Amino acid sequence: MNRELHNFVKDYITLLQEKYTQYLRKAEKSETEADVAFYRGAIFTYYDALDLLKSQLEAFGYDPESYELIVPELGKPIEKFIVNSSYNSND
Repeated sequence: MNRELHNFVKDYITLLQEKYTQYLRKAEKSETEADVAFYRGAIFTYYDALDLLKSQLEAFGYDPESYELIVPELGKPIEKFIVNSSYNSND
C-alpha cells in the first residue's frame, strides 16, 4: 500500500474510532431510554464499520497489525487511536 493510501486508511479508521468513542460517552450520559437506544445503535454502527474495514484489509492481504488496534471490544472506549501508528513501506 502506498503512503497516501495508508494515511487515508489510517485517518479513516481514526475518525470512525473517535465517533465510536464519542457515542459511548454520550450513551453513558444519556437521561432517556430513547437516547440510550439511539446511541447504542450508533455505537454498533461504528463498531461494525471498523470490523468490516479490518476484514477488507485482511482480505486484500494487508496486515491489520500494522494499524494496531482497529476494532475495539464492543462497548469499551478506545484509549489509543490509530493515528499514532507509523507507516511501514513493506506493507
